[in-house]
Amino acid sequence: MVSSSTDKARNGPIRRSRAWLWLALGVSLSLGNATTALAENFTLDPDAMRGAAALSIEVGNPQQALHLAEALLKRDPEDVEALVLKSRALRDLGKYREALDAAREAHQLAESDVEVYSTSLARAQALSSLGARTRAQLWLRMAGQHAPNEEARARAIQDFRYVRSRNRWNTNLSFSVAPTSNVNGGSVHDTISYGGLQGIVLDGTARALSGLSYSGGLTTRYRFSESRNHQTELGLHLFHQSYLLSDESQEQAPDAEGDDFAYSSVAVGLRHRWRPDSWSTPLEFSLLAGRGWYGLEDYSRYTRSAFAHTFPLGKSTALRLEAGGEQFRRVTDDAEQRSLHASATMLHEFDNGGGMRLNFGVRNSDSDTGSLDYRRVIGGVGYTLPKPIGSARVTLEADLERRLYENFPTVDTTDIYIILTEKEREDLRASVGVQLFFDKVEYYGFSPTVTLRHSETRSTDDRYDTVETGLNFGFRSNF
Repeated sequence: MVSSSTDKARNGPIRRSRAWLWLALGVSLSLGNATTALAENFTLDPDAMRGAAALSIEVGNPQQALHLAEALLKRDPEDVEALVLKSRALRDLGKYREALDAAREAHQLAESDVEVYSTSLARAQALSSLGARTRAQLWLRMAGQHAPNEEARARAIQDFRYVRSRNRWNTNLSFSVAPTSNVNGGSVHDTISYGGLQGIVLDGTARALSGLSYSGGLTTRYRFSESRNHQTELGLHLFHQSYLLSDESQEQAPDAEGDDFAYSSVAVGLRHRWRPDSWSTPLEFSLLAGRGWYGLEDYSRYTRSAFAHTFPLGKSTALRLEAGGEQFRRVTDDAEQRSLHASATMLHEFDNGGGMRLNFGVRNSDSDTGSLDYRRVIGGVGYTLPKPIGSARVTLEADLERRLYENFPTVDTTDIYIILTEKEREDLRASVGVQLFFDKVEYYGFSPTVTLRHSETRSTDDRYDTVETGLNFGFRSNF
């Protein structure tokens, strides 16, 4: 029973915080003769009852823990710690709905970080037991946000990863804001030579327009089949990107709006992973069918397929190979394109904490429409510095791309006629960038990223000479 002589001082913040940490971290303590002693008739103060209830849960006696928690709640119905103990005990007894109700009530009463942390853990545990693992992951992010120390945070992250691995639903959100000097892929030149004519003035929308890019995406997958050797998922992919034009761009192209260059897509896909017993990593197959809009108008239909496999090359190196194809149809003129691609990416972690990426890829696109018929080769390198600069992890990147159009549509002029013709066009594109990842600045498990990137394209057709500089702000999950 509860001692009536217990006063508020015994429930002060220091003693209560210590008891909370024992509960939240699941400290392994030996009962000794406590079980026998509890069977005898003697008086326990509230702190001792909380400790005994927590220990009862640890040694697999949830029924005893429930009795102790309910006795505490008769004394004080707003005892947050007792409600958490009750939730944990009910969960271990298989009464998941009641466990969730107790955890929800405890969270509504929680005030300190320690209380929010422990009630969030209890709520996540009850939800996970009910099969609501996506909601459980949200509450584990809440727990990580309010963890009183690194050990508590590590437990929340560990539980999050475990629940995610058991969750048949996997959802990823992305969004970014990026000032850019070229929202429309416009030419860097004001005048060009074309078809043998010199000094042709490009209109405002054909030249580079600056502005602000904003984008968001959602990918959600459902794992509907799995065994020890395979996983099969259905996925939905949504994306939208649009722009706000700068005042200068609005003067340059008064009739243009940011939505004129917006792109949206929706796609459904299937992903299958298969791993024989002798393999350490799975073979992946993916199939995707989608629809695109450009300028808020119906633009394209596409299907994509790919095979990929990651080969471990020692403890700190991995090589990923991918090959696939795409069938693309542009709705506006019924132009069709068939593409094959292959790529290789090698990732390596150095002993000093740095990392390197090397990638190489080729793409062969065939079409009866010259602007869709081309060959592309791309290569890139990235290096993550071993130590942060200030509070940011820094990654340096550089990429080079060559694209060749053998029959690009153009015009030619004679003294009298303008003739529609085709010619070879070659584009060389180089880009460099630096990415800053502020992993020590965290909010519910997400940390900000800032990426500065500059790219230039030089073409044999000077209409397609472009320069773009962009600064991208986004977020990345730490776990």
